[in-house]
Amino acid sequence: MRYYTIGQFSKLVGKSIQTLILWENEGKLKPHHITEGGHRYYSEQQINQEGK
Repeated sequence: MRYYTIGQFSKLVGKSIQTLILWENEGKLKPHHITEGGHRYYSEQQINQEGK
């Protein structure tokens, strides 16, 4: 499975990084995982789920 940084993912789904963070805070779209350093990673499968 491939993982994308929040910047890469935002370009793939056509949404801003701020929108993705807002959706995370609202519980609409959570990153696949967040590193100890706070880096967010999204999976290929989440591309079709964004914002749902």
